[in-house]
Amino acid sequence: MILSHVISDAALAITGVGVFWHFFGHLPFYNRLLWGFFLLTISLAALAGTARFAGVPDLDPLHESLQTLASTLGIACVVVAAWAFVLGRTMSLMSFSFTVVVGVFLFVVMLLPDVRVFRPVVSSLGILLVMLLGVFGLMRQAPNALWIVIAVMLAAIGTKASSFAELFDPTDFYHYMLALSLLAFGKAVQK
Repeated sequence: MILSHVISDAALAITGVGVFWHFFGHLPFYNRLLWGFFLLTISLAALAGTARFAGVPDLDPLHESLQTLASTLGIACVVVAAWAFVLGRTMSLMSFSFTVVVGVFLFVVMLLPDVRVFRPVVSSLGILLVMLLGVFGLMRQAPNALWIVIAVMLAAIGTKASSFAELFDPTDFYHYMLALSLLAFGKAVQK
């Protein structure tokens, strides 16, 4: 059992659910679902991580699979949700369904042993696209687009957790920075 990881993963899981509950209720249905898939896949992975770090070893494969789900389906959904946010679009059932199909396809492909090593590339590319969309939103003077840029910057800082290893445990640092990133995404869509 690693108590600090249990606490940081639990904080991340609670933050993801709380942010979705508090900030995203006013969005159109399919837009809200896209953001929800992003936030809740992260929360599910964090919840499985909480149990894993609490000493339930049988959850290692589930935790790994949920992390892959968050970095494929979740990332696909946040890219399209950010695009819709920046352009002020309401998503249709067709565009929502297409996004989910692409995300699930990426998930299945990333489960293959030979392709699994590319999972960080998929999530990094997705986050780069979200950053570019945030900058595009700033250029278009979209309200709260700066929060998207801040959210991506916080997530990016979290990936550099090993640089702060002397001050903070890298796993905990990543979890807390990701939680702050989710809060910033919530602030982006706040009315």
